[in-house]
Amino acid sequence: MTQRPKIFINYRTADAPDGAALIENHLSQRFGTELVFRDGKSIPAGSLFPEALRSAVRNCSVLLAVIGPRWLDSLRGQAADGGDDWTCREIAEALESGAQVIPVLIGPDTAPPAADRLPVGIRELTRRQYRRVTSYTSHDDLDLLADELARLVPRLGEADSRAARDGDGEARTRNTVDGNHGTVFQAGTIGTALNKPSGAVHSGQGNQYVNSHQGDQYTHSNHQSGGSGVHFTGGNQGGISFNATPPQDESEGR
Repeated sequence: MTQRPKIFINYRTADAPDGAALIENHLSQRFGTELVFRDGKSIPAGSLFPEALRSAVRNCSVLLAVIGPRWLDSLRGQAADGGDDWTCREIAEALESGAQVIPVLIGPDTAPPAADRLPVGIRELTRRQYRRVTSYTSHDDLDLLADELARLVPRLGEADSRAARDGDGEARTRNTVDGNHGTVFQAGTIGTALNKPSGAVHSGQGNQYVNSHQGDQYTHSNHQSGGSGVHFTGGNQGGISFNATPPQDESEGR
């Protein structure tokens, strides 16, 4: 089933279309393309765009008003209420519907528009806290924006691919001795423990004690310690010893 978009990208084609596309692409990678609306991507060819725009903006949770250095230019000569300006109409619809409206300024020098230069219906835009995206720090800027959106809208948090990747990483590394059945795990401050190794393994400094009793080698030891390191081989049933030398075998050939 098609999901309703949660993020609506609002922008001017004569101002910052590349910035809008960059934002949409980054957020689509984090949350999935179906949850991010941008007209050129989201409206199918031949569709009635006024209806598509109204439906998307009225159902979104967040509208990002992308503002570049030429954002105000297109307002010159427009009606005072902004009724002939689709960019302003989308912002007004989002404010009326109760969506979170966030100005996103493109470039280091773009300033928020002054209230007296905006149509009355969207002057509240100047009171909204903005975010900024610049070319030099765009990846970090967009990650921070996406993090905020994930916290702001629960549906976005559930769909966040970054959170899913972080969760997988936490599941694979466990800093505890108890209940570990994998091949390699982190054992607290002890270090890396190897469960049932099939070859020679060395941990730390000093002599290596693995799988045979020849010289400095010992066979079937429950645990071995070399210098400051500790490692375990299959069958360890005893305690953990640091800097311990394995006991002498009672007979040859064990």
